Amino acid sequence: MSSRRRHNAPCSIFVNGAVVEGVQPIRNAVYAHFAEHFQSTNVERPSVANLNFRSLSVSEGVSLIKHFSVQENKEAVWDCDSDKSPGPDGINFGFIKEFWIEMKDEIVRFVSEFHRNGKLSKGINTTFIALIPKVDSPQKLNDFRPISLVGSLYKILAKLLANRLRGVIGSVVSESQSAFVKNRQILDGILIANEAVDKAYSVMGCMSFPVLWRKWIKECVSTATTFVLVNGSPTDKFSLMRGLRQGDPLSPFLFLLAAEGLNVAMKSLVDDTWLLGTKSWANVRALRAALVLFEAMSGLKVNFHKSMLVGVNIASSWLHEAASVLSCKVGNVPFLYLGMPIGGNPRRLRFWEPIVNRIKSRLSGWNSRFLSFGGRLVLLKSVLTSLPVYAISFFKAPSEPQKKIVLKKGHDAKNMNKMNND
Repeated sequence: MSSRRRHNAPCSIFVNGAVVEGVQPIRNAVYAHFAEHFQSTNVERPSVANLNFRSLSVSEGVSLIKHFSVQENKEAVWDCDSDKSPGPDGINFGFIKEFWIEMKDEIVRFVSEFHRNGKLSKGINTTFIALIPKVDSPQKLNDFRPISLVGSLYKILAKLLANRLRGVIGSVVSESQSAFVKNRQILDGILIANEAVDKAYSVMGCMSFPVLWRKWIKECVSTATTFVLVNGSPTDKFSLMRGLRQGDPLSPFLFLLAAEGLNVAMKSLVDDTWLLGTKSWANVRALRAALVLFEAMSGLKVNFHKSMLVGVNIASSWLHEAASVLSCKVGNVPFLYLGMPIGGNPRRLRFWEPIVNRIKSRLSGWNSRFLSFGGRLVLLKSVLTSLPVYAISFFKAPSEPQKKIVLKKGHDAKNMNKMNND
């Protein structure tokens, strides 16, 4: 644990082209970076009042704001992973489950108090942001992945709200959206593919969400504060004025509601997270304008650097020119969507190369670690066996990639046995 902490601790970082060294200068640079990143922008957002959204029924609205039962509280606690790192309160859910009898009344009292007045006590909605390196030798703050560690009491409340929202959100989001929606599967989106949220409250109003429910959601989102952990020590606190927190159970559902505005505005062009259109410069300009307008209306910023333009039977020169206008990169068929190759032929070996390469990368990483024979065997059985299952659940794999996967696992098992004998 201590060696991992030392490995994750930044000793120096590049900020604006200059090297920052020393504990306090690094803390100041990290604080300034994230405080600015989560600062809201003062822009006047267009109204969504003229868009036609689906609405909740009266009974669905009532089900959202009824009193929370003791059983609901318990289910929310047991839905959370017992072994995840704790937030600022220092309590993980393994502890809460172990002492549920003793803690139950306090948790139920906290949730009932929120139901009654819609307010969170100071410190309840506070988060730690842990910086986990994405590369072996991180040099910039962008080389770290910020992971949010949410406090246990807030997470229980957010889980309660998310569980209720999950039951009704299918009535107000499009059929093309399959992730996080009850009675829909993520593979539905793949099947269709192969053939921070200022306006979320306005969208929920248009969808007939109760006023009390919107008040709860606004309290959960607008009161969030955070510290960034630098070498295990928290920086000064700052408020999260935009965006959605990773680790908050409500975040995926609020994203779906905000993104539904794009789905409604571009019904003929949008399918899940795809924007589809024919080859023309008019479409390119309209697409760029629509995405900029979506940013202004929803507060959700489109990351064009992670987006890509893919063409079917279109000249590469035209694609690169259009991609430069959209400020994105050019992709090729097949490409990954929801972890699955899209546009390729599953009967060909090339279609399965990403999965085989993923297994290779896992094996190369394990070979450099000092693991016992039993530990490596567990990794082989649990991790490598599960990697191809997602793809095989949708596509039938030919015999050649199956042989390659088996050979890779067998080769690593032989290496483990040889190392163990040495």
